[in-house]
Amino acid sequence: MDFQSFWNDKRYRYGIIGLAVLICTLLAFWIRIIPMAVLAGTGNMIAGPDAWYNLRLVEVALANNFGYIFFEPMTLYPTGQEIVWGPLFTYIASFFALIAGAATRVDIITAVSWTPAVLGALMVPVMFFLGKRIGDWKTGFISALFIAVIGGQFLSRSLYGHFDHHIAETLFSSLFCLCYVLTLYALSDHKIDLKQFSTLKLPLLYGVICGIAYFLGLLTMTTMVVFGMFVAVFTLIQFILNQYSGKPTEYLLSLNVVTFIIAALGLLLYGIRNFSFGFTDYSLGLFLVHLLLVLGTVVLYLISRLVTKFEKPWYYYLITLVILLATGSLILALALPDLFNSLIGNLAGFFANNATAATVQEMSSWSFTSAVSSYNWGILLAIGGFICLLWNIWKHQTPGVLFVVIWSFFMFFATCAHIRWEYYFAANVALLAAVFVGWAITFAEKDLGLLIAKRTESQKPTEPANKKQAKKSKTQEKSASGKPDPIKLGIFVVIMIIAVVFVGSSSAYAVELSSASANGGTTQDWIDACEWLSVNTPDTGVDYLTIYDESTFTYPPESYGVLSWWDYGHYITTIGKRIPNSNPFQAGVSGEYGVAAVLTNTDEAQIMEKLDHLGTKYVMTDYLMANGIFGAMAIWNDTTLQTTPYYYTFLQQGSDGTYSYVSAPTPEFYNTLTVRLQNFDGSMTDAGSVYVVITDSTAGYGAPVITSTKVYTDVDEAWTAAENYNANATSGKYAYVISAPTDLTNYNLPSVKVPALQHFRLTYESTTYVVGGYVTGANEGGTAYVKTFEYVPGAVIKGEGIIEVDVITNNGRTFTYRQESVDGQFIVPYVTSGSSSDVKTTGLYTIVGTGQTFAVSEQAVQNGLTIN
Repeated sequence: MDFQSFWNDKRYRYGIIGLAVLICTLLAFWIRIIPMAVLAGTGNMIAGPDAWYNLRLVEVALANNFGYIFFEPMTLYPTGQEIVWGPLFTYIASFFALIAGAATRVDIITAVSWTPAVLGALMVPVMFFLGKRIGDWKTGFISALFIAVIGGQFLSRSLYGHFDHHIAETLFSSLFCLCYVLTLYALSDHKIDLKQFSTLKLPLLYGVICGIAYFLGLLTMTTMVVFGMFVAVFTLIQFILNQYSGKPTEYLLSLNVVTFIIAALGLLLYGIRNFSFGFTDYSLGLFLVHLLLVLGTVVLYLISRLVTKFEKPWYYYLITLVILLATGSLILALALPDLFNSLIGNLAGFFANNATAATVQEMSSWSFTSAVSSYNWGILLAIGGFICLLWNIWKHQTPGVLFVVIWSFFMFFATCAHIRWEYYFAANVALLAAVFVGWAITFAEKDLGLLIAKRTESQKPTEPANKKQAKKSKTQEKSASGKPDPIKLGIFVVIMIIAVVFVGSSSAYAVELSSASANGGTTQDWIDACEWLSVNTPDTGVDYLTIYDESTFTYPPESYGVLSWWDYGHYITTIGKRIPNSNPFQAGVSGEYGVAAVLTNTDEAQIMEKLDHLGTKYVMTDYLMANGIFGAMAIWNDTTLQTTPYYYTFLQQGSDGTYSYVSAPTPEFYNTLTVRLQNFDGSMTDAGSVYVVITDSTAGYGAPVITSTKVYTDVDEAWTAAENYNANATSGKYAYVISAPTDLTNYNLPSVKVPALQHFRLTYESTTYVVGGYVTGANEGGTAYVKTFEYVPGAVIKGEGIIEVDVITNNGRTFTYRQESVDGQFIVPYVTSGSSSDVKTTGLYTIVGTGQTFAVSEQAVQNGLTIN
């Protein structure tokens, strides 16, 4: 049997193709489990905070016969929070833990860490069938190969240990798109008579399958609703095209009605969790929007029938739709303004960004650099594939192709607005790139055949004359079509080279990224700090594994909150088993009593009022909060002023004559709660060396230009010099005083004297010490990476001047807590004896200058007693 006969046998051909897809699937799986060699058994994961909360959901599910948390009292103290994530990913991961027999937390983490890798590998067959349906088996195989090795967010979020639901979102949304495209191809030429049930069996079957696939996406995350939007846009355009060409539209009616009725029924069975009109949770609005999709399709169909019945030109249909859309929007805005505003708001949020969203990594904009890093040469191939599909629509108006174009178009713009959509967009890039390569193969297929035939003919040995005569007619017939077209062959070669480079570079990057990701995604300092929290702080009275009913739950009297930046809320919940005031759902962040308002506040009385309102007992800070992410905290606190109160911004001229932006902290920065706790341990801190910076704003560059600087070791002298300069300065000239770090020991010293915090005491600090980005020792001038402080009433000591006490931390670091009297008294947070904390004082409080000493008990600190 020659190869052609072998290939023409479907059994062998399908077997070979199936084996090739299986190899791609195994390749994808192998790439994704590389981190397992390092992570397995360590109790750590690649993903950060969200992975830990997913772990909590699994732990609770396993402890409650696959029960799911709909109301979460272990976060957002003192109100708790509804959970907007769907349960499907949790159930899948719980199944992995169940079959592994995982009992301990480490065993559960090891088991569930397989979930993203398996789901990522399952994208390969999904993309094969998508590519095969849009093109042919070659397009399908190439699509499968591309998705197996493609990089970016899709790869990183599908690695072993990246225990988050993102890859499940991509898989189930792509599965729905596959089902919808297959259905469009199957039904667009299928004769459907709404009066004959026999013709409706196939549409009903396909609709049910599409509806189930869509509902699986909804059960993963409510963001699946955007694919309903894609369907809505596609349906509108396809109805117009069908009206123009005179094609039937019953297949669109039956498909959409069945699909979204199934989705709506699924939501009813799952349960409407609240009666708001938002789309971020399982709300009434989410249910209604799917009914609107059904209603909209029915209306489009009825108008089409009426226009056709009265034999009106196709543009009557378009005009009627425009009028109806405007009227319907007005009616919806008047009748259900909340739903209308939610629709508009979510649509705007899909494509736009705002100040606070930009501070969240996954909500930031997609840059060109990120795009090239993720997809490199795949971008060019995808652009080519998109053009090919547009050409197909122009020539053939294929519904399935139109849906893919709309899906890809909207997903591209969504990714540009918010990088989180990149892990969705990977499916589009792989598919479009495969379409282009598949087109190149088809485009040059005939010429490739001619080239191969000529080469084969030229390599044959010389035959006797009679045999040559016998084959002469066949040879002439084969070559009758002429020579291979070098232009077509050249285009084919170029595209194939790009495709090979794309696969090679993506594979190398994928292996490199997977290997580099094996070090874990959660800083060990935070793990240690939260483990300390779980053992050394009072129980909140809320059981970690119990599922509570929101309608009957009330917090027990002994409960309290732990305040930190929202990034760390899930660590506090899952590792620390305590209740954060804010969390990575971005809840409890902004507003008068949001954590941003607390952490950036400079007035201790206002801070206390906010903490009392929030029921906070502990405050946790880390190095990044006082450095890298402080700007985000400032923006969340005030989207108008943003970082202006806390940073000066200047232009400084370099040695090459060019200007660059530089920033320096203002006095307000040093007085914020975050900086006073993290950098100064809540102790009074004198200013260090400072610069007086002279600036000129007259050049019109948008920021003051530094013209000169002078260092001062005496801060009072510096401020006096600056005030004198400003009193006599000409317009546009101004002097600023900023901190002048000279070495590691005074890197964090402020530009003004910072008063002590009276109601916060250090109770724990992690073992890593950092300053200026460098790791140092415990007593080498650095600040511990993570610190935990207890908020206490404080004991009152009458006196004047400065009081101080020496403190030694749990790591052996020593510092002196110093406080200046206010209105003839001190309010001190540390006890001098009988402390159960690992952070202790090494002597009595002493008033400097008088030598007067005071012993302070825990009772006095906790009850605000006065020490005599």
